[in-house]
Amino acid sequence: MNRREFTKGTLMTLTSIAFLDLLFTNHLFAAPLKEISTQWLKELHTMCKDLKTDRITPVQWQEKITAFHNRLPLEDLVKLIDYDNAMKNFEYPDKGVNVKDPVLPKVKGISENYAFTGRIFGMKKGRAIIPHGHSNMVSCHRVLNGEVLLKQYDRIRDEGDYMFIQQTLEETGKAGSFSSISDQKGNVHWFVTNTDYAHTFDVIVGNLKQQSTEVDNIDMYEAEKAENGLLKVKKMDWKEALDKYGDSHH
Repeated sequence: MNRREFTKGTLMTLTSIAFLDLLFTNHLFAAPLKEISTQWLKELHTMCKDLKTDRITPVQWQEKITAFHNRLPLEDLVKLIDYDNAMKNFEYPDKGVNVKDPVLPKVKGISENYAFTGRIFGMKKGRAIIPHGHSNMVSCHRVLNGEVLLKQYDRIRDEGDYMFIQQTLEETGKAGSFSSISDQKGNVHWFVTNTDYAHTFDVIVGNLKQQSTEVDNIDMYEAEKAENGLLKVKKMDWKEALDKYGDSHH
């Protein structure tokens, strides 16, 4: 091999290395689906386990899952939860939502059950995840498809049958968008479907600090103005709330 051939070969090798480096840097080499699933599920399990064992606070969990979803492409999430298979024979109720827990793949190194519940919510147009607040849990909804009107509130205090809340958010959630709740931040939410259908995927961690999870449905249409811009809303039983809020067409 003469000098010219050697130089040419070296340049080709360096160019190939640079090109490969560019591919890896820009993630143009897709990792196998199993590897991607393992990575996401391990991270999600760890942050939820850290919450359950008090290594992080609920608000820190909300920050972590916000960062998590900002990095998790929607198409990867859809594959991760095997959305197409999970939605077979899915039925939509006349009021409110139906739910299904997808079968998540097992991950090597995680022998126990996942430290969260993964749940798909499905709604027809005009149907709602009725307005409600939570106790002793966190969750994060991510819109998989369709559009939902989301209203969210901080829960300031409870007085008997009433809850005092302050609105923090009103937006149209589209595919890929997400929101989270905890006792401390964004505790109350209300979703109404704007499109023919909409589906969300929930990550739920309940029974925090060995306290049972509770849900309080509220009567938003009868909200009264209170001090400092707060809204005073009455708690409702589930059936009454579903009849009133489960179908906005009525």
